[in-house]
Amino acid sequence: MGPVSGLTAIDISVGDHVQRQVFGLTINVEIVWATCIAGAIVITLGLILRSKATSGVPGKFQLLWEMAVGAVQTQVEDSIGPRGAKVVPLALTLFIFIFTCNLFEVLGIGSKLDILPAPTSDINLPLAMALYVIVMVHRAAIKNRGVGGYFKHYVAQPFPPKLFFVNAFMNIIEELVKPVTLTLRLFGNLFAGGLMLSLLAALVIWKLGPAPIGAILSTPFTVVWKLFDMAIGAIQAFIFALLTILYFDVAMAEEHH
Repeated sequence: MGPVSGLTAIDISVGDHVQRQVFGLTINVEIVWATCIAGAIVITLGLILRSKATSGVPGKFQLLWEMAVGAVQTQVEDSIGPRGAKVVPLALTLFIFIFTCNLFEVLGIGSKLDILPAPTSDINLPLAMALYVIVMVHRAAIKNRGVGGYFKHYVAQPFPPKLFFVNAFMNIIEELVKPVTLTLRLFGNLFAGGLMLSLLAALVIWKLGPAPIGAILSTPFTVVWKLFDMAIGAIQAFIFALLTILYFDVAMAEEHH
């Protein structure tokens, strides 16, 4: 078997988990562990900020946090207006938490089982966050429009009311797609990152005669990919938070006919 065929014959396995059965449910142990650690990091950052917060000249950490809050507030005010102030804590928390989870991808080495995998590379966490966001969005819509206005919205737009069946069908499909797109966008990018790390780890066995070409190229390629992966993690966290804001914008907007 030649070097190329040997490389292609490697069993690349991504997404394997240490599993336990709890009350009939299959739990991915390392994902739960990594999620708890990410949550603890975010809480710790909040406590550090609280202890160092000052009304005077802010330190670097407080200044960085204020810049992040200011950017989210500007985005919310531009799209929703002052009534969207309650969305700021949720959007900012989602961004920080998802970005922290995504950074765990940098710690991966492409092994079959990672000790501290990125929790967002398992579909369960992105799906849970997406469902939570959508439930809160519908709660805001009911509060804004009332129960009657909430249901009327789905049959009165975008076409004239006489086409209420078409309106209802299109709007229901749109609402069902929202959590799916939120979930798959985040999960897909992080899962692809883990797959790429596994491919780079498999590159080590590639040899050109006696020369270990794969071992030489694997390290720099992995470093470059992880730097790229960090940028992708930040972008995906931002997109998730931005879509959350936009969904609340639609839910809290005044009806226009």
